[in-house]
Amino acid sequence: MPLLEHEASRRGRLRVFARAQLPFAIAFGIVAILVAIVLPERFFTVAVLSGTALAAISTILAGVLPWERWPTHAMALIAVLDLLAVACIRLELISVTPGASLLCIFPVLWLAFGFTPRMIILAVAGTLFISSAPYVLRARTPETALDWLNVALLPMLTIGIAVAVNIGARQLRRSRHAIQEQAAQLERSLARALDAEALAESILETVDAGVAFYTADGTLGVANAHAADMVAAVGFRLDTPPYAGPHVLQADRRTPIPFDEQIIPRALRGELLSNHLEWVGESGRQRAILASSTRVMRNGDTHLGTVIVAHDVTELANAINVREAFLTTVSHELRTPLTSIHGYLELIMDDAEVDAPGLLPALRVVQRNAVELERRVQELLTASDSTVQIEPRRIDLRDVAARAIETATAGVAGPVVRLRADAAVVVSADPEQVHRAITELVTNAVKFTPTDGTVDVVVEPGAGHAEVTVSDTGVGMSADELRQAFDKFYRADYARDQAVQGVGLGLPAARAIADAHGGSVTLRSTPALAGAPGATVATLVLPQEPSAIPSR
Repeated sequence: MPLLEHEASRRGRLRVFARAQLPFAIAFGIVAILVAIVLPERFFTVAVLSGTALAAISTILAGVLPWERWPTHAMALIAVLDLLAVACIRLELISVTPGASLLCIFPVLWLAFGFTPRMIILAVAGTLFISSAPYVLRARTPETALDWLNVALLPMLTIGIAVAVNIGARQLRRSRHAIQEQAAQLERSLARALDAEALAESILETVDAGVAFYTADGTLGVANAHAADMVAAVGFRLDTPPYAGPHVLQADRRTPIPFDEQIIPRALRGELLSNHLEWVGESGRQRAILASSTRVMRNGDTHLGTVIVAHDVTELANAINVREAFLTTVSHELRTPLTSIHGYLELIMDDAEVDAPGLLPALRVVQRNAVELERRVQELLTASDSTVQIEPRRIDLRDVAARAIETATAGVAGPVVRLRADAAVVVSADPEQVHRAITELVTNAVKFTPTDGTVDVVVEPGAGHAEVTVSDTGVGMSADELRQAFDKFYRADYARDQAVQGVGLGLPAARAIADAHGGSVTLRSTPALAGAPGATVATLVLPQEPSAIPSR
């Protein structure tokens, strides 16, 4: 098949016929008919009838033979037959209708456009044959310059036309190839995009969370069924402003949240939510929703939209509430008998008749343990309350730290605890809460440091804040233990194996106190290895002035 048709099939062959041979056949037929009408004596000659027969044969062969099964250059035979047909009629009509020679343009263009550049030689040879045929058949040579011009002009014009057409054809083929490559790339890209879309939709519908994407103009782009189900409980639709409903409460399950302060409106305003908790739904069917949001950016500067992810944490929230309620109930129930025990112990120890040998020391042991038990109960009671109320005033952290060290080491045989504070460090904070936080940090350090180790407490000012650093040479903590150190009731393996007293509430309490002041508590540690002591450093950071929100 010629290069102008890349589909090697019957349909492709018919397209070649319609584009190349059919125009020649029509033009040749028109010329033949006109000659038969106007110059019948010229038409019924051997030359014209032979040319007409050759044109008819080439046309039939072009449309009937299965050229698609043969080599590409085979179909050039049709163009050769067309050139012979033109040469035949030119022999008879050159003197009366020289324009008939222009019929050779059709096969020449076909050869130049549809085949390789080598076929230009065939086209030139064919036109040279057409122009020189009268002289060859009459066995004579051109005599005048005009005769030579008539012989050479047609081949020369053919060369120019054929070369130009062939160059254009090659450029066209290159452009077509490039377009086909681009189309193939686009098709592959489209297939990948459709696959990615199908994968994204599958992921959205598989994850156990509500996911919604809003475009930069606040229009819903995509959302999964979980997200639609969550907002339906609130009383609105994901695709209908104001994207908020009446049945939304804060984490306390009592305070209503205004429409413009609910999850989606806040996220669309550009706020980055992180683990934001709301209770949604009508009374009796409320669900706890933990939501986060992020802005989708292209190249870091073009805002494409906002993604909101919400998890239904109702069971977890209810379990936490049950745990807190249990702690509160148990703590109150234990405090009542402990108060009675304290009272009766004091009465017995104040009784002058209590003088039996060893009885008074034994009662003091009972009293000391009762105090310790009451302190543990107070920790449990405090753990059940997620808020820390503070009453800040100007305090010197040196004094608070010194008092905390006394509290943490009272009656304890342990490592040496050293306090270092070069100057007064004054902050605005709640002295009792800060005392408790430092006490918890020092107590923790003392518990996990051997008697031949040391605990250093350093109080120093910073830029707009103060730091209390408690470092020890104890057993240290692993990376996993550090990650869980601030979880309520978490105890490291060493504490359980060595029966170290405590319920795992000291560090969480210290962090809650720091957060209430707008500060922080951080830990870093190296575990003891191969007999070498470990090291743990706890740092309490307090701003010079407490946070504008004094409770959490």
